[in-house]
Amino acid sequence: MKGTDTSAAAIRKLDLSSSRRGDTRAGGGWRGRAVLRAAAAATALLAIAALFTGCPLCNGNDVGCGDGVKISGPIGLAANTSARIEVRACWNGRCGEATLGSEPGDLPSSPSPANGASADIDGGRFRFALFDVDPTNAEWELSIDFSPDVDTELEDGDVYSVSVIDADTQRELVSLEQSISYREVQPNGEGAFCTSCYVAGIKLPPPAAQ
Repeated sequence: MKGTDTSAAAIRKLDLSSSRRGDTRAGGGWRGRAVLRAAAAATALLAIAALFTGCPLCNGNDVGCGDGVKISGPIGLAANTSARIEVRACWNGRCGEATLGSEPGDLPSSPSPANGASADIDGGRFRFALFDVDPTNAEWELSIDFSPDVDTELEDGDVYSVSVIDADTQRELVSLEQSISYREVQPNGEGAFCTSCYVAGIKLPPPAAQ
């Protein structure tokens, strides 16, 4: 960065001039070293200031984001009755499972262990939730979020699959297998210093006919 290059040049200039003054002063080497130390300290402060001035936050913001995929949709069970399901979700053949249940009146704002769960897999984690999210929809809705580990990269062509079964009747409610492409998101805008992440959304297919 320009600010850093300018500061480095200033350090070299001050070092050389201070050293010459110290060397030519008879019996005054300690004064030369004191001047050098003071100059170095002042220049270091200038370098830090230049660093932050030359490397601003993205458009003055610093909002983070994370890679991930959200899979969601209704599952064909009436929201005015209790529901209990077995769900299996996979990313490139690596699968996590959970059993979820919800009762009429359960709200996403106050989830319980019954209607929320998570499953770690090699390379990431699935999070599951079962709620009546949309008041215009008469069915329970399933939400699945996949988050990769920090050292794991998502790639176009990744395959996601989901299987949802009614735990009481063992009837398959929803089945999905889909290869996807990700879109890049930059919450602070575009720029060299702007955070970016890769996300995708998948809608569950219509539930199987009863």
